[in-house]
Formats: sequence, C-alpha cells, structure tokens
Amino acid sequence: MGPETPVTLTVENADLGASTKPAEKPKPTRKEIGEWRARNFTVRHATVLACDHKLDLRHFPTNSNCFDCWYAFLESNPDGVASVHELLQQGGTKALEAMHGKKFVKMYGKYIQKKLLGLRDATTSAEPSLEVLDIAAEKEESIGIR
Repeated sequence: MGPETPVTLTVENADLGASTKPAEKPKPTRKEIGEWRARNFTVRHATVLACDHKLDLRHFPTNSNCFDCWYAFLESNPDGVASVHELLQQGGTKALEAMHGKKFVKMYGKYIQKKLLGLRDATTSAEPSLEVLDIAAEKEESIGIR
C-alpha cells in the first residue's frame, strides 16, 4: 500500500441548510389562535362596586336605569361632563336631549343634583357651630365670684 491519495467528492443538489427557500412555519392551532385573540383583543371592563354591573367606559351604561352605573360613568369622564355642561349652558336641555337622549338628560340631572347637594353639605358642615354661652357664669367670672 502506498501513500494515500486525497479523495475529492462533488455533491450535487445537496441541501446543507443554506437554501433560499424558507422553511414552512407550523400552522397555529385553534387553541393558540384563541389565546392570541384573548391576549390582544379582549377588553376587560371595570365593575361598579355599588351594583356589581360591568361598565364599558367607551359607551353609555348598558344598565340604563341603574343610577350607580351612570354615576360611575360620569365620575370617570370629567372631560365629558365638562363638555356636556358647556352644551347645557349654550343650548339648554333641548340641545342636550337632541344629542344624547332623554335618559341621559335625566341621569345627568340626578348626577349634578347629587354633586351639588354633596358640596352644599360639605360647606354647611364646615361652618363654625354656634356656642351657647352661660351669661350668668360669665358675669360671675368677670366679677370674680366663683
């Protein structure tokens, strides 16, 4: 046996992982699609503590007769309340009713009434209370009688 000669091999049409055609991605299952949608598209709504109703802050409350829902909705939208108040001052209740409806006007009125009554109660309780003075005791004290 003689010296070994180097062997050269030529490989034709062999895929060594550097092909230009991308590998196919696995198709997502229904479960994976559902999880992705829940993660990216599901909106979680707040719950009003007073009545346990769900509240979507993008729309008027679905429980339209529940004042607690309306109160929470209006409290969470101070800019909306300001614009409604502006519309009420400029156009009156007819303009407000034409834009938002009778139910909204009724609940907005109750909301404003509750807020104003709360402010009035807060200011009246902050006033100093009148003290009842015993004039006879004060007179005796000033004279020096005990």
